Amino acid sequence: MTNANPIGAAKKLSRWLAMASIAGAAITLAPPASAFLDEQLAPFGISLPPLDGQEKVDPRTPITLEAAGLGALITQAELRDGDGKILAEASGLARVVFNQPLAFGTRYTVKVTAEREWPKQSETREFSFTTVAAPKLEGPTLRMLAPDASVTLRFDQPVGDVQAAASELKLTAQPDETRQTIRLVASDYAPDKTYPVQLNWQTATGVPLPPLSLELTTAPPLTAETNVKGLANLGLALPLQLKFSEALADRADAGRNVQVRTADGNAVAGRWDWQGPRQLKFTPQPGWPASSTIEVNIAPQTLKSVRGGALEKPLSTRFSTGSDRRLFVYLDAQRVDAVENGQVVRSFKVSTGKAKTPTVTGNFYIYDRYTHKTMRSDVGRGQRGWYEVENVPYTQFFHKDYAFHGAFWHNNFGHPASHGCVNMATKDHNARWPNAPEDAGWLYRWAALGVPVTVSRGQPPVVVAGLSGGEQGGLENASDAAGKSSQKTKPKSKPAAPKETNAALTPDAVLEPVVAKQTTGTPEATPDP
Repeated sequence: MTNANPIGAAKKLSRWLAMASIAGAAITLAPPASAFLDEQLAPFGISLPPLDGQEKVDPRTPITLEAAGLGALITQAELRDGDGKILAEASGLARVVFNQPLAFGTRYTVKVTAEREWPKQSETREFSFTTVAAPKLEGPTLRMLAPDASVTLRFDQPVGDVQAAASELKLTAQPDETRQTIRLVASDYAPDKTYPVQLNWQTATGVPLPPLSLELTTAPPLTAETNVKGLANLGLALPLQLKFSEALADRADAGRNVQVRTADGNAVAGRWDWQGPRQLKFTPQPGWPASSTIEVNIAPQTLKSVRGGALEKPLSTRFSTGSDRRLFVYLDAQRVDAVENGQVVRSFKVSTGKAKTPTVTGNFYIYDRYTHKTMRSDVGRGQRGWYEVENVPYTQFFHKDYAFHGAFWHNNFGHPASHGCVNMATKDHNARWPNAPEDAGWLYRWAALGVPVTVSRGQPPVVVAGLSGGEQGGLENASDAAGKSSQKTKPKSKPAAPKETNAALTPDAVLEPVVAKQTTGTPEATPDP
């Protein structure tokens, strides 16, 4: 029988108990298996793009969302606009990409939820961003080229690179320093046409913008006409008048682009004056050269309208002048002298205005002519002073309502008898005095448009040959005085409207055609019944 060692047994028991205590403590401190897998082997979360709070996001940027971790899925993803409208959504995927192009200058919100089933994990994230704004064009997209062949585009914010494309004209883009104003300059274009233009451009941050469609229109061509085209035997004081289809851009220098020369190339001196927005008058000084052919020329592209239209073809016209003819009316003597080349070729007894309706005095020129004219007073039918006289023969207007004309209703020539006109003897429609001389007819055939007329009270100085200014020559002053008068008294009557369709060529009025027969117009005539 073996005796046990009580001391050794006690030591073994003590060591066993200590080890058990340590093992129990170790078992108590160890984490569960799920926690170990979560933290060490299977992380969980959502991967988002760095867009939260961004203000100038490129609308082309794709939005990528990912569920991170083993077994993680996106259970709900939504893309909403600023009004809360869902634009795109997805679920049941580990990775979601919203790659449709977004609008410019719009705020978007993305909300995404990810879950992992077996550990019952879930996470929701949300972020917002704003896409870069597209510059806005101020004004319409339909523009007309300016006279300098440019169009100026203004935007509400700076723009980046700009390229203008058009199939039928050349365009260059010229931004200013702020890049908010872009000047498009065109070349090789036709008049009166509309061109489609595409603007390929970027934001100031370099984001390509959708093409901007424009339409550029060009002005219609400028046209011009004259009052003297094809006329012959004109007097020396008739102004040349040019009527343009539109107002000109450079009015001050317009006359410099018009050549007025004789057929042998000598320039004609004169003064240019505007008679309204579209009518330019040239007054020869001291007058047109007698018995000459005058040529008027404007080269194409030299004049432009306020809208940029230019003459497509050269304007070229010619007319001719007759001999140096002048008419002098002497009120005190009640006489008219017809002077040609410095010599009195005929004198007439006439009847000018009575004391209450005197004839105007000054220097003028014949501006309209009619073989027959109906004249009536400016008071209504049945009123005191009303009259109407048809077929007034050989009427030649020299200032407003004042005219030379035949008078078949009286035979008191040599004494004042009219309402302001210069009455002359005539056989035309003259049943009462059939043997009267045909003074009015002779003067009508001898004179012409533009013949200077000087009306004075007493006898003037001796008339000399050739063109001379002042009171003797009368041309320089006559053309200016067509709308002026040294007497303010106006005649008391007006003419009847003529049957012709075209309006008259008045000295300072709107230009209308004058035909060779010189029988068109609607002057304000003074009847002298």
